[in-house]
Amino acid sequence: MRKYKPVELPLKDVPQQFAAEHAVCPNCQDRGAGVIGRLGLRLVFRCESCRVRFHRPTASVQLL
Repeated sequence: MRKYKPVELPLKDVPQQFAAEHAVCPNCQDRGAGVIGRLGLRLVFRCESCRVRFHRPTASVQLL
């Protein structure tokens, strides 16, 4: 089995009002994932228990 080098995301600084945000990890359902940066307008989180990096899914726009 081949080991691949993890991809480094070009993360930018997070504005102060969003620095304390938390999210639910999609892998282990832990609620302690904190913000590590932003990618464009999306906040990027990192789970401390399983070390997964993720962002919240965007809500789909409903057309009436």
